[in-house]
Amino acid sequence: MHIVRALSAILLITPAIAACSPAPSHGQSPTTVVEPRPSMAPKPRSDSRLQSAMMRAHDQVRAGVGAPKLVWNAELAKDAAVYAATLARTGKFAHDPQTGRSPRQGENLWMGTRDAYGYGEMVGAWVDEKRYFQPGLVPDNSNTGTWGDVAHYVQMIWPTSQRIGCALASNARNDFLVCRYSPAGNIVGRDPLKG
Repeated sequence: MHIVRALSAILLITPAIAACSPAPSHGQSPTTVVEPRPSMAPKPRSDSRLQSAMMRAHDQVRAGVGAPKLVWNAELAKDAAVYAATLARTGKFAHDPQTGRSPRQGENLWMGTRDAYGYGEMVGAWVDEKRYFQPGLVPDNSNTGTWGDVAHYVQMIWPTSQRIGCALASNARNDFLVCRYSPAGNIVGRDPLKG
């Protein structure tokens, strides 16, 4: 059995204070999904495959809501790689507080059993949140009533985000995917379809 976690996401930025605060979790830990895998063979990995899979998935979901395509950014990918390595080293699955960083970067995180998932499956966990999305102002965009159920998807489609960079790091047990976005999305009180 393999464990997949997608941390309820991103950074909520209030219009008045561009301060980082994690999405409301209502005291819940990240979602854990246990699913049987048809194959235990390691999934193919490379930086170019990662970039291609992330761009393809983001372009598709953004096109579906009329948001412009993102551009891959090497600096965001570097920042994502530094934090992915930190997650792998510590084994802690939590958002980067981005202390001292201004402006803040948007962030999506994913964690799952090492070598068990392809990049499309990783980003697919975020895309699948679309089923819970409803129009409205952040954080009232989930038809389940729980913001974390749509937070990754909302960052993916955020229309004023222009750049993305992602990286993957692993420890002995798990893979950690980090995607960074600039400008950050998920701004409290704003419409994710308009920015």
